[in-house]
Amino acid sequence: MRHMWPWTVKLYWDPWRNIPVIKPRQEEIDLLYQLRLSEPGDARPAFRGDYEKLREAIIYEFNSDALYKRFIEGRFILLNKVPHWDVMYEVVSSGNVIGQLYYDPYKETWRFRLTFQGAYLAVNEGLVDVVKAQPPFYTDRELESSISTSSRQVVVVDGKNNIRGIASFEDNKLVITKVFHDRAYPIETSGRNASIEDVLKNNEEGLNQLEEKSIKYLERLAKRYSGLKAVVSYSGGKDSLVALDLTHRALGDIEVIFNDTGLEMPETLRNVEEVSRYYGYTLNVASAGDIFWRAVEIFGPPGKDYRWCCKITKLVPIAKLTRAKWPSGALNIVGQRAYESLDRAKSPLVWRNKWIPHMISTTPIQYWSQLSTWLYIFKYKLPYNKLYEEGFDRLGCYLCPSCALAEYNEVKRIYPELWSKWVDVLEKWRVRLNQPPEWIKYGLWRWLTPSTAKKRIVKHLENYNLDWRQEYLSRLMFNKNGLTPIRVDSLQDELIVYFNKPVVTSEIRELLLKNAHGLGFQVVSESPLVLSKTGVIEIIDNQVKTKPISNKQVFEEFVDILKVIYRLHTCAYCGACVLWTKKGSVKLTLNGPYPLEQLDDKQKRLYIEVCPISDQLVEKIVVSLITGDYKSFKRKTRARPELA
Repeated sequence: MRHMWPWTVKLYWDPWRNIPVIKPRQEEIDLLYQLRLSEPGDARPAFRGDYEKLREAIIYEFNSDALYKRFIEGRFILLNKVPHWDVMYEVVSSGNVIGQLYYDPYKETWRFRLTFQGAYLAVNEGLVDVVKAQPPFYTDRELESSISTSSRQVVVVDGKNNIRGIASFEDNKLVITKVFHDRAYPIETSGRNASIEDVLKNNEEGLNQLEEKSIKYLERLAKRYSGLKAVVSYSGGKDSLVALDLTHRALGDIEVIFNDTGLEMPETLRNVEEVSRYYGYTLNVASAGDIFWRAVEIFGPPGKDYRWCCKITKLVPIAKLTRAKWPSGALNIVGQRAYESLDRAKSPLVWRNKWIPHMISTTPIQYWSQLSTWLYIFKYKLPYNKLYEEGFDRLGCYLCPSCALAEYNEVKRIYPELWSKWVDVLEKWRVRLNQPPEWIKYGLWRWLTPSTAKKRIVKHLENYNLDWRQEYLSRLMFNKNGLTPIRVDSLQDELIVYFNKPVVTSEIRELLLKNAHGLGFQVVSESPLVLSKTGVIEIIDNQVKTKPISNKQVFEEFVDILKVIYRLHTCAYCGACVLWTKKGSVKLTLNGPYPLEQLDDKQKRLYIEVCPISDQLVEKIVVSLITGDYKSFKRKTRARPELA
């Protein structure tokens, strides 16, 4: 297996006590089994909601819960999340990965697929049906079989009764859906049903080592930055809860920050209040208010590749709060772990966020596994978010485009009114973009570009036309202002972009001139409006002309003017332009922003690029339509802001 993660979790299994072990003593290692998990191996305990999903999935596959009762009911189960186009977990029972629990959006249900270890155990105990077949064994191969079964899934064996794979009944045909290449036999354990108390008791020493190391780390760091106030970012999630408790024990006298994006689930808000009362520290709320619901009319639905929402609901409110509270800086403790993502795996222990450089950030649990964090929470009986008991893996914005369809399904089940509010917005945009119902049903709105993941879903749908140009045009035509480039001509080193209506209205003309001056453009003529810098930009009614286009710098200046025009037409009033430029250099009005003075090169880039209209709407939609390339926002000539 190719190793992608710089850090992976090593979990062990005690076969006598039938429990997982997070940090065994050296002399114990040879007596334990190391779990064979997919990278990074960050398994977590199963909760009530997970057990319910497992039982339902097993009944769906085998028309019986016999396998559930034999291998899962009453056991301490671990779930290890693995790559999948929606959600999939490896299911660990008694030290063996017995199957994979995954969500099938096409059938709108959770499903269970046996692994080799699970198939071996199930066949030996007569819990599943078996079909014999001759080589070759490969996925999608149709098998001839007279087997009579009510199961959707059967185990495939060869002529010597060796287990070779799994086959499923699809449209009354028996098709191989999984071939086993790794055929490691299951380990033997006592089979006893261990409780959480058993797991805690036998992991006490390892957990103590983690705690002591983290507390000593925080104490050393607090001494190094003794002049800074210690503040903990609490999200309502398990990791930040452990980070908060460790900081409470190590330092005391801290404050807490909560970022209320306006998109949090009610249980998360309740938990933040509960945790605040539990510790008694000052709770500082960085609130985004309802800006998301106003801004979605400008940008359209956010996407994994179109993250306009993060800046206006997270970064701006947090930057405003922390600058006001701790203008000279603070030591910010967060609950970040290396096994959450590849980016976090490569993160240093101490860093500065480029958007909030006055805050020094650190994490005391960078190398803690999920199992370790949960054992810590159970040990100290900390007030964790009860949404985890429903089977949620991650908490935060309930409509985040990074969520899976399985997670949306849980939100819909628990908070139908909350989900309905978002579906009403999606339905409005679906009609505007002329998309079929599948655009909502299968979460195709989660990508702006025709990404590989989006194409993977579309290929399963009949007559779905993936036309990014038409979608981009519709996003602009039906947004708050509707200014849309509808035709592009290149004539003799001149670029002419035609829009669907006049580009410069009387309402924005004065502000555009102030912006042009602040950005170093010369106003050659006001009627028609002609601006010059490296090249010449002429704006006449619904046309914007630029030359010489052979000079790449001229094109970037043209894009800068487009960014100014669009932000004046459709300002989201997030305040990013004022927040990240020099104090007193930019004014934000009801008609949009403008510089109060001519900005230097660094401030120009900040003023233009920190705006989500510029960085997302113009770069990823407008410029893509003009260039005919949806990846144009990655171009090498694009200037980037320097924040620190």
